[in-house]
Amino acid sequence: MNTSLSVLSYLSRHQDTYVSGQQLASEFGVSRSAIWKAIESLRDEGHLIDAVTNRGYSLVQQESLLDKAKLEKMLPQVPIHLFDTIDSTNRYAKQLVSEGCTSPTLVLAHSQSGGRGRLGREFSSPKGGIYFSLILAPPSSVSLASLITCAAAVATARAIEEVCSISCGIKWVNDLFLDGRKVGGILTEGVLNVESGTLSSVVVGIGINFSTPQQAYPPSLRPIVTSLYAKSSLVPEDVDASSLVAKLVTTLIGYSNTLSERAFLPEYRSRSIVLGKNILISSQKNQRKALAIAIDEEAHLVVETEDGKREILSSGEVSIGLDA
Repeated sequence: MNTSLSVLSYLSRHQDTYVSGQQLASEFGVSRSAIWKAIESLRDEGHLIDAVTNRGYSLVQQESLLDKAKLEKMLPQVPIHLFDTIDSTNRYAKQLVSEGCTSPTLVLAHSQSGGRGRLGREFSSPKGGIYFSLILAPPSSVSLASLITCAAAVATARAIEEVCSISCGIKWVNDLFLDGRKVGGILTEGVLNVESGTLSSVVVGIGINFSTPQQAYPPSLRPIVTSLYAKSSLVPEDVDASSLVAKLVTTLIGYSNTLSERAFLPEYRSRSIVLGKNILISSQKNQRKALAIAIDEEAHLVVETEDGKREILSSGEVSIGLDA
């Protein structure tokens, strides 16, 4: 983990006190100058870090959707790292794994400066959203790994419905939709053990547009994304973002422990906004039309092409709403 991330993590764990620059330098075996540069770098990313002469530095937790104390009470067995702003919760989580972090562990942020989606695409992560990564133990079989994204999609949709009373659909394979627009996304990444070459952990990144104002998104995204609530003032008093996260995490951990049972697959199918629709399949080579007809036991999409042949898609991009 680089010095900036190490300092951020340390200050996050000691938010009720000030930590001197010398203490930080000794903790990480670097110079005071390196600590100062790390602090300035973190401030440039949007973190509020207070500095008091003869006392040191303190990370200021800004007013936010999520309450760390509440999360720790609802998820007592899950270590929690909560940041106001970070480059990427998935990247930070993978850093934790590389340092021997045990699962499950939760990394959350109120915004990301370098969020990424599938295929390396930018994932817009402005304030008002919920962005987190959950470190999970690897499945008993690598063949089951493809089911984790499916399980995460169901856990997310179910948590939103139970906490917010809002029903979301799932677009194969990893997007949550509300009223025809994207309201959430999932990125699952495996972390390999370099020595053994085996999967050591799985990091599931989830982003939910909770109460993000539409103008916070880039103009190109505004027609295709939405939020559960158009702005923070419209969030009902009985809806709590921390409870939403806790419900989602608890459900997903439960699913991850019983992946082979595939208990989430029926709901994944019933929430699908793709099945029975004419779709456009996009790959690096071409685009082609097909009819989405089923989701199999491995969460693969079964389609019928224009020439009447059936194909099974394990990955790829699909668009919905084409003319027959």
